[in-house]
Amino acid sequence: MEGEAFPRRDEPKLRSLAHPKRTWTFLVVCIMVGALAYGLGTRVRSADASILDARAQTVPVYATVDSRSVTDDVRIQGEVVGSDSYQVHAQLPEGTHRAVVTDTAVEHGTPLTNGTLLGAVSDRPIFVFSLEIPLFRDLKAKDKGSDVISLQKALGVSITGIVDWQTLEAVRSLYAKAEIIPPGGWWEGTYVRLSEFASLPPTDGTPVVRTIPAVGSLLEPDAPFAELSLGSSFVSLRASVRESDQITVGDGVSVQVPGGVMEPAVIAAVGEFQSQGTAAGRPPGKDIRIELPQETKLAAGQLVSVLFGSATEPVTAVPTLAIRSDVDGEYVLRRDAKEEKERIPIVVLRNANGWTALESDELSLGDEVLVSP
Repeated sequence: MEGEAFPRRDEPKLRSLAHPKRTWTFLVVCIMVGALAYGLGTRVRSADASILDARAQTVPVYATVDSRSVTDDVRIQGEVVGSDSYQVHAQLPEGTHRAVVTDTAVEHGTPLTNGTLLGAVSDRPIFVFSLEIPLFRDLKAKDKGSDVISLQKALGVSITGIVDWQTLEAVRSLYAKAEIIPPGGWWEGTYVRLSEFASLPPTDGTPVVRTIPAVGSLLEPDAPFAELSLGSSFVSLRASVRESDQITVGDGVSVQVPGGVMEPAVIAAVGEFQSQGTAAGRPPGKDIRIELPQETKLAAGQLVSVLFGSATEPVTAVPTLAIRSDVDGEYVLRRDAKEEKERIPIVVLRNANGWTALESDELSLGDEVLVSP
């Protein structure tokens, strides 16, 4: 209808807060709690973050000034090799039926010289001689030959090449010491019986008794009366080309079983260059022979460490990492009672195996020096 207005809807009205103070208080508390949480979050670090911070820090490392032998040496592992062996066999004495050990005049480890009595088999003696030419017959008065000359040299009598009275007198003296009648008796009939004189091959060292049976033992036909070591045991090893340049025949070395004491030895031979490595993993190089002393306690097959180069007397030493240098020279940083680092000038003597021997009037054993940067 013209002029008539449309009916009006009721307009929405905002409701008033029942408790406006409580509402504002709640909002303020929320804001304060949020601010406090943010503040704490900036102060508290995670465990991972602490670890990362610790990794970035440098912890100083100190070492103690020590007294030790600092030697620029060469150490090579080798193996003990037994010396050459020699068996002494006893012949069945004439008129006997069994070879029985009736006396032993030596024991294990006894060194042997010309004319040494080993013992007796069926009451007949066996003497040992190192001869250039071994005996090959019985020798009687007026016999001549190269074997006579060889025996005379071993007996230490005049070398005539003829079995004379002096030679036979020396033979009688051996039997007299053994308290045994010599073959042919004490007078003109004395002669050298081949079966009672054991001829050993010449050797650079001194023969040593390795084994000998006990008195009363019955010797089988093929069983030896004694087994001897000819010369000394030795150590065999392979040195690289660089190492062999520092090794000279005749020089003294030290041989040591792991955990054992050092034994002196001598470089006996340096072989020719070998292009193939060893089964033990050593590189191509030269084979070295180290002679051991007669009284050595090392046994064949033992692995040993050979030290080339003489050991030095203990001196003041520090780890090489502690040595520093600047325009004024070499020095170390010593920690004092106040945890301060004090510059101490030094004179370096030598370096070896991670240690440095030095001289300093200001350093004392037990002082602590900085190792880390």
